[in-house]
Amino acid sequence: MKSKKLGIGLLLLLAFTVTTGTFAYWASGVAGDDAATTASVTIGEGNQVTTTVSLGAAVNSQGANDLVPAGFAEAGKIESLTLTFDVDWASFGLDGSGLTGDLDVTFDSAVNGTSANVLALFNASGLTGYSITTDDSSSTTVTITITMDEPASVLEYNSVVNENVTLGFTFTVVPD
Repeated sequence: MKSKKLGIGLLLLLAFTVTTGTFAYWASGVAGDDAATTASVTIGEGNQVTTTVSLGAAVNSQGANDLVPAGFAEAGKIESLTLTFDVDWASFGLDGSGLTGDLDVTFDSAVNGTSANVLALFNASGLTGYSITTDDSSSTTVTITITMDEPASVLEYNSVVNENVTLGFTFTVVPD
């Protein structure tokens, strides 16, 4: 009787150990290249502009299939994605040419195909340090690098695997 209980206890311990994240959700492979894509944003009269980027389309435009956590890239996979936005602060004919300000960028959302919030799995760098001027002939280039954390559970993994994630960014001008 004791050995039967011990056997059941060991099986439960083994099941718990296997299901609590003792393995990686992406197979290890060769480190991949970075990818980049460019878009344009026009902010009229100092207003706030929100834009979205399809992660799948951005990755595919760089000849890759998937964005994966660091250390898990292999053929067709990338570990970081560089998004480049050319941002204009348009005065729309008002006598506002030459005004300066700071351009604030926030990484607002990451939503999968079922509208689940997966923002906690993604990181964005390059969101700060931009200045902008109202001038029809120039733009400010914003370069944002997106990386992904390894999911901590099967549930998190399933929320992004084979899902097209839409990333949301807000651009705001804070005039000087």
